[in-house]
Amino acid sequence: MVNGWPTKDPAIVVIVSKDAPEPALPSEIEGFPIDMRKATDVEEFRFRQPGTFAKIAAHRSEFRGDAFPETDPAGEATNADAETSVDVAAAKPELPYTSPDGVSLAATTGTFAITCHASPDAGWPNLSKFLADTRSTLTVGMYDFTSKHILDAVNADLLGKHQLEIVLDNPAKNPTADQTDIQTLTSLNDELGTELSWAWALVRSNKAVSRWIYPTAYHIKVAVRDSAAVWLSSGNWNNSNQPDIDPIDHPTDADQTVARKSDRDWHVIIEDAGLARTFEAFLKHDFDIASSEESGEREEIAAEAAVEIPQLEAIAQGEFEFHAPLRIEDESITITPLLTPDPGIYQSAILRLIQSAEKTLYIQLQYIHPSNKEQDSDFTALIDAVIDRIQAGVDVRIILSQWQVSNGWLERLQSAGVDLSVVKIQNGVHNKGFVVDSERVALGSQNWSADGVLKNRDASVIIENTTAAQYYEKIFLHDWDRIAKQSTQQ
Repeated sequence: MVNGWPTKDPAIVVIVSKDAPEPALPSEIEGFPIDMRKATDVEEFRFRQPGTFAKIAAHRSEFRGDAFPETDPAGEATNADAETSVDVAAAKPELPYTSPDGVSLAATTGTFAITCHASPDAGWPNLSKFLADTRSTLTVGMYDFTSKHILDAVNADLLGKHQLEIVLDNPAKNPTADQTDIQTLTSLNDELGTELSWAWALVRSNKAVSRWIYPTAYHIKVAVRDSAAVWLSSGNWNNSNQPDIDPIDHPTDADQTVARKSDRDWHVIIEDAGLARTFEAFLKHDFDIASSEESGEREEIAAEAAVEIPQLEAIAQGEFEFHAPLRIEDESITITPLLTPDPGIYQSAILRLIQSAEKTLYIQLQYIHPSNKEQDSDFTALIDAVIDRIQAGVDVRIILSQWQVSNGWLERLQSAGVDLSVVKIQNGVHNKGFVVDSERVALGSQNWSADGVLKNRDASVIIENTTAAQYYEKIFLHDWDRIAKQSTQQ
């Protein structure tokens, strides 16, 4: 490290616990310099509570600690993949993934309206209106739903007149949560009664299901209203993703403080019945499959949810300029839906998108976790395509979150061939977005890991419209210039 950023010079890296005195070490061994670093909060948590860390890492890939192989003095692996380092009901059989019959993920072109927006700027005000406009049905696929203000809105907006159908994952409790996911479902059931239909997602670590489809997460964030409009996002229904602020129309002195502690997410609302029915068909198919596989008791799941993510506070640096939402309704737009784990859909479309970049390629992701496994070669191809664009002289800029810094993942990214001179770190990034040549934009929920790109349930869209692309590009460049830093010391 030089000035808080990795060089290209190989080194022996020694991570020292925050409270420990720095050990007396030589400056080098056999010509390799010793680079001694204080542990990050994530690395400290992994060291202090390895069992809890492994349970969380089995469900939340940002905690993965296997960027490089590690062994103890006896030569035993100490950081095996999360999926094998903790009991995740290995005897539970896998259920092959299927998609709904007769539903195409083809692109749609038209002049339908879309609303582009981002968090923390305008996420909750637009989601709130989307929910309030529900007339008959709301169909939801969600990874995490722990925000009281969103729960209160759903209960109020659907009570007595609407039908809610939801498939929900059950990850460890978010540090910003008002309640757990099981408590959310209990409240919805108490308020809505027969107007609610719900099912646990078929994730391997969930003891409430008898078979699994998704290895680590039902990570989608999609809601379909009245079979006519789609809300799609990189952000969950959590306080960090949808903070209860409105700095555009109702600014307060607290907005900057809340924003710096919240996540950067991109969202879009698409008012097209064809695309709405497509997403709805997938969500309803997920529900039909999942509802037949429940095996556990709520008490057992509540105990599992008691595993909490520690408060690892990451505050964004700099002053936010808040961006108002943008409604586009009189321009031709082409939108391509991308769902995983539908074979090749996301990977092939994003690969083409990256390869099409001739001038600019702007990428904002929570993290990039390279893999050297043969079965993950389709994911590796995406990273290789980014490397190719860098080497071709395209203006490539990559913003990653604080999760890329811990457990060796920033160095692993460089080892995979990505030039870190085009990378910056921004605390609180939860986005999964791409802007190409100021003309095309992709946003959604797929994290860049093998599971995120190939195996879990996720959803994104590619929007081919210059106005939309330039809207998200402006937000990206704002973050690049004002918030993101080329330093691990945030």
